[in-house]
Amino acid sequence: MKKLLALILLAAALAGGWYFASPWWAMKSLADAAQAGDTAALEEKVDFPALRASASDQISEATRRRAGQGGLLDGIGGVVAERVGREVANRAITPENVGAMVAGGAFASGLLPERLRGQDIGWNIERESFDYFRAIGTFEDGTAGPTLIFRRDGLGWLLTGVELT
Repeated sequence: MKKLLALILLAAALAGGWYFASPWWAMKSLADAAQAGDTAALEEKVDFPALRASASDQISEATRRRAGQGGLLDGIGGVVAERVGREVANRAITPENVGAMVAGGAFASGLLPERLRGQDIGWNIERESFDYFRAIGTFEDGTAGPTLIFRRDGLGWLLTGVELT
């Protein structure tokens, strides 16, 4: 009976440790791969089709919000901008650019305001559920950075989405 109780306690401790430590470990390993420029490791830790879809959806939504009040030219312009946004997301979401975003907070440092260039970015982990967590980026001066969305994949995690700021 004591062995069974010890086994149950050990299993509970391991499950609890995984629950609390695995998001931190996933984010650390992603950041390490990004800083090392290890594109093969980044490809293993990122679901690129899902990440591209996430970025494309955000670009499309931003385009729809900026569209005018529904004139014919606005509609045509919105469709063109949405397709261009989708193409930009498909081409911009690469292992190299994801590494740059994780290491520096932007897909390209030229997209960052001058005051943020060269600042380190820190990541705060927030659990969404058993299957999802978010890594919220914050620059040294407190400015909000991107938010990375991870989905559980077995006992590991994959980067599947981003909320661009």
